[in-house]
Amino acid sequence: MFAQLRSPMSIRVEPTISTIYHRGMINSGLLAHLERFISTELASQLPSPPDDIHGTLVPCYDEERYCGPNSAVKDLYRLDLSFRIGSDIAGTFKGDLRYSPADQSFFPRYRHSRLVVITQARQEAQKLLSNAVHTLCRRICEEHITEATCPKCAAGLDIINSPALFDVSCPQRCFNYNFHRDPSSGEFQHGHLFFSQQV
Repeated sequence: MFAQLRSPMSIRVEPTISTIYHRGMINSGLLAHLERFISTELASQLPSPPDDIHGTLVPCYDEERYCGPNSAVKDLYRLDLSFRIGSDIAGTFKGDLRYSPADQSFFPRYRHSRLVVITQARQEAQKLLSNAVHTLCRRICEEHITEATCPKCAAGLDIINSPALFDVSCPQRCFNYNFHRDPSSGEFQHGHLFFSQQV
């Protein structure tokens, strides 16, 4: 964490916010709390303190019907940031936050989710992991391998290699490679490669 973060920070609020609630809520106090959150939770993930931070903050639900007294979504905001070190973009962040007016603090929309700033190092590591998973799954499919380990955490993988389904997943939830197949030809039809979080 950078205790003395002194980066110029510019957070633009969408000028066309339509609700009375959000026009009253988004003020200098809320933005000060947001800047503190960005400094401690996001900018601290960079390799060195950023020289400047720019971004936008908008309500996730900017309609009056979502702003009632018992609304569970009126304090959700979407934050989009870029961090610069020198002239280079050192990282980006896009995600949903929840603001607590009572505590005057921000936290992830989902309490236990991890907020990740996408840096060049993380992008490169994610690409390497993705390539390793594709290569491994191709071998499992072509060579009918029944036992393999996760390239990220080394846990034993759960493997289904049937005529109708090809599924390789890590029990630690590092990734899931899931494709339905044509039972007659064995060709992959549709599916996904899902990673639980950025590297």
